[in-house]
Amino acid sequence: MGEVLHGACLCGKLTFDVSEPEVLGTCHCTRCTRWSGTGGSAVVVASPKSFKVTGGQELMKRYAEDKFADRYFCSNCGSSVYIDGGAKYYVMAGVLKDVAMKNAFHIQVASKAPWDEIGGNAPQFPEYPPHP
Repeated sequence: MGEVLHGACLCGKLTFDVSEPEVLGTCHCTRCTRWSGTGGSAVVVASPKSFKVTGGQELMKRYAEDKFADRYFCSNCGSSVYIDGGAKYYVMAGVLKDVAMKNAFHIQVASKAPWDEIGGNAPQFPEYPPHP
């Protein structure tokens, strides 16, 4: 078994694990900016089968909006937990403990807030990376 990241919401009542995380990246779209309350969402990408709630399942609530991915959060404290992209989950990096991964990309940079300054040397894409 590979790496396992442990996570918890702000109140600590909702806990979860992410096994075999794939990559860490940041999305700067307006939805992610509003969801995170900051200059985008730093997320750990993982397969749905690698995400497991370990406590407080009844607190996990879904925000659904037509034509957009469902977003899950703790109903007690409001912490953003993950975005359900179908084939991939995008788990908020800030709710995971001991993430040693480096930011590998920035997407939706064309939509970022004007005050959002991107540092580091991870590649930046106006929308999504080109597919080979």
